[in-house]
Amino acid sequence: MAVFLVVAELRGFRAAGKRLGLTPSAISHAIRTLEERVGAPLFVRTTRSVRLTEAGARLASHAKPAMEMLKDGLDAAAGLGAEVSGRLRINAPRACLPLLVNRLLPDFLEAYPKLQLELVGEDNLIDIVKDGFDAGIRLGNFVQQDMVSLWLTPPEPYVVVGTPDFFARHGRPVKPEDLKEFRCIELRRNDDAVARWQFLVDTEPVDVQVGGALIANDVDTCLRAALKGSGLFRLPRSIAMNYVWAGLLESVLDKFSTGIPGLALYYPSRSQSLPKLRAFIDFATPRMRRDFQRDDYNISPSALRERAISPGKIPT
Repeated sequence: MAVFLVVAELRGFRAAGKRLGLTPSAISHAIRTLEERVGAPLFVRTTRSVRLTEAGARLASHAKPAMEMLKDGLDAAAGLGAEVSGRLRINAPRACLPLLVNRLLPDFLEAYPKLQLELVGEDNLIDIVKDGFDAGIRLGNFVQQDMVSLWLTPPEPYVVVGTPDFFARHGRPVKPEDLKEFRCIELRRNDDAVARWQFLVDTEPVDVQVGGALIANDVDTCLRAALKGSGLFRLPRSIAMNYVWAGLLESVLDKFSTGIPGLALYYPSRSQSLPKLRAFIDFATPRMRRDFQRDDYNISPSALRERAISPGKIPT
């Protein structure tokens, strides 16, 4: 089958022989044997060119993915116990990248000096296999069912945050409906809709359509605007936590917060034994879970304000 795929790729018996280290006659014999097994010609051959027949095209479309899967399996088996090296590509929502950097670096890179970690921010759901990633990180309810997944963080609440100066000038909302009177920063989603802010009032979900002078399609941009005092912003607590600790942001409407599932790391099942991915899993999962199980993550955002350290100093 490997001979067939090389001939199909290079469109020539002689070129395939050079790549595989075989004589043209050996290539012809292998193709002829395969054609006898299939019961149909796989190539149309002239003195100038070689091209696939319809039967050959169908065989190639099925054989190529199977050979790639076999190669991945052989690489995984050969890599057991091997040195952790090479490039590890991980796709994650852009808003999660600072969280990963703060929690995992530089310790992970120092532990594996021959490994290059590539973090790619992408808010759209993608096919990580097709796009060449070793793993992806998404909210747990968005992970594809045909992937192996494991939790990195527990569920957490959304928080509405603003600067102390903003609250000093404009006051604080007491109930979700009050947000209509406040300047807010809106996040545009990938489907081009502006995200509504959802709360729980007497255990019932309530959507509030906020308004403001700024709309952006990037969580970090919205967060930076909130830090500048441009308005209130609603986001997962873990992303805002460092700024609340530092006294740069304060949260409101905590008792009305809704929650989101935790982050999950996911990857194809055939990749789980690759040393570079296994190294990341073994390092990241206990580190992330440990940090999110600290007391600081399990108390209310309002209680965190009382623990805030001196403004301007952001812990990691």
